[in-house]
Amino acid sequence: MEAASANAASKTDLLALQAKLEAASANYATKADLLALQASLATFETTIIKWFIGTAVTLSGLSFAAAKLIA
Repeated sequence: MEAASANAASKTDLLALQAKLEAASANYATKADLLALQASLATFETTIIKWFIGTAVTLSGLSFAAAKLIA
């Protein structure tokens, strides 16, 4: 019995663990946080797609202009 009680947590150990868990859970993301992040990522994705298309069109135009100039 003494070996089992030597490994058991005391009440102060459990209170300290509870305090650590409460401090950690204060930093968890809420559903509202996740929805805001999702909206932000959707906006970012749209911006990236616009830049990609604009860059592709510009590079295509430059390529054709250079080819016409060379030929």
